[in-house]
Amino acid sequence: MKKVFIYAMGGIILPFLASCGDDKNETKYEGVNKIYLSAQDPVIEEMEDTPLTVSVDLTSACEQDMSFNFKILNDEDGILKLENNPVVIPAGSKSATFQVVSNQKELLVEDTYFDIGISELPSWNMELSAVLKVRVKPNPQIPQLTEAQKALVEGYKTKYGIDLNEWLGVVSCHTTVHSPADGYSEAFAAAFTKEYDRKTIITLSEQATAEIPVLKMVDDPMGLTEYLAWVLRKETVENTEFWYGEYASPSYAMIMNLLDWNRENPGTLTMSLDNLRLKELSDGTADVEFIGIKTNVYGESVPVVPFEFVFTPWELQKQKIKEGNPDAIDLEAQDGTANPDYYLLRTSATNDEFGDEANFIEPRGNINFNAGGKMIFQFVMDHSLAGGYTRVQVEYAKK
Repeated sequence: MKKVFIYAMGGIILPFLASCGDDKNETKYEGVNKIYLSAQDPVIEEMEDTPLTVSVDLTSACEQDMSFNFKILNDEDGILKLENNPVVIPAGSKSATFQVVSNQKELLVEDTYFDIGISELPSWNMELSAVLKVRVKPNPQIPQLTEAQKALVEGYKTKYGIDLNEWLGVVSCHTTVHSPADGYSEAFAAAFTKEYDRKTIITLSEQATAEIPVLKMVDDPMGLTEYLAWVLRKETVENTEFWYGEYASPSYAMIMNLLDWNRENPGTLTMSLDNLRLKELSDGTADVEFIGIKTNVYGESVPVVPFEFVFTPWELQKQKIKEGNPDAIDLEAQDGTANPDYYLLRTSATNDEFGDEANFIEPRGNINFNAGGKMIFQFVMDHSLAGGYTRVQVEYAKK
């Protein structure tokens, strides 16, 4: 009787399990049909109406049309709206898209993450793999030059025949990031390439002199903020292989509890890059020197692209260190710290310390003030779970 009962129940259950399987295969997928949300560059400018396209992908195709109603989970002020939503994925298909658009309310004063989720699952055997975090950037605050800086810019026109104003303010860039294979976690196990179309705010650095023009990227330097924020999440609170479970270091749970830092609240990373020095000015072009020295968490001086990071969990940990919190102090410079410098850009960008001939490239920067000129950079960087050097190419276009 037991066998008859089991077979009978199997005959009832399997058609339901297979209802979202691939009917072209003899062996149908019978597990949970996961819903994946992704976007190539999940960043929106609050004061622009350019839509962000979100891809919806299923583990397996369904045998009937399926409707998905997505929603913004934490947008009480109506900063964003969804278009082409609800989304219908036709029978036999596994993917569709919808758009996220700013309502251009000009309410934000800092970069803010919004979570895109789903209001209700259309089938009992479906599951949203993860919410999609979309960074929304407020109306850019462009630094105003002082009278002394304006005089320097005019002096460069006379001395070198260049107009630095063409490269100050909001400047568009295209950034290509190639990550190597053989990293130490699933996110970095296979090689991948990501491309970003971003905007950097550039100003004249306080380090500029009458002889040497020096630039500072005060927001989204090299167009890398969102990429490095993603890497930092995968190194820490989204690192499901090492940060959670029976064998995870107790440091991880300690720091997450201390800072309320977790997958739902991953913190916000902002960046700047100072001291981009224009050298060898001739015929409207110049080399741009941008490598600097940073002291790592071990007290070593390392030549890297010296990004300055502001990471909200680390700012909170530093405050608790000042207050004498023993856990914050214990985790200041060891695995589990919220310090982004512990995880990012740890190895020389000028010497191939990995022995990674396939990926290592010499750092180079050049700026062209002539018509149609570009500002280009190439360099390598790494992070603690990387299997080698990440190659970066950046191209800026004049305003």
